Amino acid sequence: MNINNIKNLIRAYFYENWQKDLYNFGLAAAFAFLCMAFRIFDHVVAYSAIVALMVIYPLRLFGNLHQPSSRIHYLMVPATNGEKVLTGILLTNIYFLSLIFISATIGVLAGYGVLKLITPELSHSCKEMVALLWPSSGSSYMVLVMLISVVFFGAIYFKKSPAWKIILVSFVIFLGIEAIISATEFLNVWMTVPAEIRHGNYIMTESYVTSPSSKWFRYAVLCAITVYFYAMSFLRMRETEA
Repeated sequence: MNINNIKNLIRAYFYENWQKDLYNFGLAAAFAFLCMAFRIFDHVVAYSAIVALMVIYPLRLFGNLHQPSSRIHYLMVPATNGEKVLTGILLTNIYFLSLIFISATIGVLAGYGVLKLITPELSHSCKEMVALLWPSSGSSYMVLVMLISVVFFGAIYFKKSPAWKIILVSFVIFLGIEAIISATEFLNVWMTVPAEIRHGNYIMTESYVTSPSSKWFRYAVLCAITVYFYAMSFLRMRETEA
């Protein structure tokens, strides 16, 4: 890995795409502002919009690979494929993800200010509204990062109609992950919770509902999937050059 090549790739990216990114950041802020000002703000809506923008981003980041002529030009850029993929990972997970959340937060704050002027008796505080936007737990954040890695790999792997193929593959992977997690949690409950509680003879307390081992297993699975798809992205980029 050559640090200078990575710096040059990042510099070239900003030179070519700063206007598009500015538009996306403005779109995220405007969407959050409208949702907040019209009292339809909800963390599910916010996450859906952010995930949609994150899905679009890797597709645009590797859009040159989807056309034969531009693919050759991109592969001839003076940098190794590993450096190109690493640059994409940094831009996606640090630059774009952070600024999308920051832009949406600015939109929420602006929308809350307008809403507060219209309805001074508003019961929810600004802090509560902003908290709804950000991931409520480490698991929620890791799920988002895992989804980004899937889209990232799909943007490199699929040459035609990558968006639809990524949606289909992501849905199948999601079902598989949920099946693994559900089976693990069931086994944890079966082995750790007394039979009389499982059968409903006693009131189940919170300590039996969530097992620490299942939480860390969830983290481990999400991390493994994320690393796997980024590793596959390196290999797929090498195959594309060949």
